[in-house]
Amino acid sequence: MIPKLATAVLLVCLLPACHKIIQNLAEAEGGAADAAAAAAPKTDEVTFVRHPPKSGTKVNLASKTSLKFTFEGKVFRDVTEDAAQVTVQASDEFRVTKASIEVKQLSTTKQEGTGDEKKSVHPLAGSRFVVTRSDDGKLSELDSGGTKVAAAQLAQIKEHFGTVFEADKTHEFLPTRPVKIGEKLIPSSDAVLKLLGQKDDGSTVIDGVEFILQPSTPERATFAVTLTFTQKADARTRIRAKLSGTLDVRPKDSEIVGISLKGPLTLLDPGGNDKGNGDLSIDATATFL
Repeated sequence: MIPKLATAVLLVCLLPACHKIIQNLAEAEGGAADAAAAAAPKTDEVTFVRHPPKSGTKVNLASKTSLKFTFEGKVFRDVTEDAAQVTVQASDEFRVTKASIEVKQLSTTKQEGTGDEKKSVHPLAGSRFVVTRSDDGKLSELDSGGTKVAAAQLAQIKEHFGTVFEADKTHEFLPTRPVKIGEKLIPSSDAVLKLLGQKDDGSTVIDGVEFILQPSTPERATFAVTLTFTQKADARTRIRAKLSGTLDVRPKDSEIVGISLKGPLTLLDPGGNDKGNGDLSIDATATFL
């Protein structure tokens, strides 16, 4: 817990990954848990266990994605901010099957050149609903009053929150064996695409990736991340991103508990020549209540 980032092609290419990552976040409870994690003894290796969230799990999710790039002499800016509270009401051994979702914020602010900033708020912002996944994989939704919602709104919910109810594949880059501090992981392209919430349809190529496990505690494991990928935007444009930062994972259930990535973007023409450049930053957190 990603289709949504920059202006035009970037908006289509990058945000889907962000939402996928955000919707799979989980973090230790409140300040007390953070303090406990900070005080916990370091370990020389970490073992990651996998299981879906249990009924009763409640978490606040928040993310901010910022993009600034120059294209054909004009500067484009795009900031997307999301916040939601998810309460798990039922789950099986593979996935969440029922949850209430309160959308607290879902907005995008754009600016082109010296023009005014334009902020758009998604219709789902401020709403609360309960989503149930049936055995055949179909989703149904009730609003806060217990009334079945229209098909159009259900489609919006599937777009933004549908991955909450899918089997979590974002942690498939983690080996089942213990990982030593300082060990370098080089996940497969398929595993990275799943982490980013991208389909393996040939439009995204992972040019290089490296995760190095940093000094960690039993409560939180941190990977230093470097990632380069190229994505086809349209018939004449490709996007190359070189990102670095950190990825935090909770070992007891392999949930991604935080992500912070930033780096340069380059827009390329069919000949590989620069058409534009800019910077991207992605930050996401979660807090259990």
